[in-house]
Amino acid sequence: MKARLISLPSVQLARLLGLVRRIEPVELQDSKEWGLLIRGRGFTRLLEQELLHAPNLIRPIGWSTPRPMAFRGKQAAVTYAQHLGLLPRQKVWSVSATE
Repeated sequence: MKARLISLPSVQLARLLGLVRRIEPVELQDSKEWGLLIRGRGFTRLLEQELLHAPNLIRPIGWSTPRPMAFRGKQAAVTYAQHLGLLPRQKVWSVSATE
């Protein structure tokens, strides 16, 4: 499946307007990394990676090319989405009764 990219401010605005139906972690093709897929009313997009303020310090080649936000695992993608408020946080935690 091919999907275009969408920036984080656009996703937050679409959520505010009620256009986002679901946000889910998906495995990116040709790699072992995961991304966040935003399914909305009439669009399906991957969350775009934000550009760095000083790109030459970390990525000297092709820093401005658009690419999806990539995570090493599914749980890392879910945690990032929860941290930004895109997914609901975990409300119930299990606690052991032993002291």
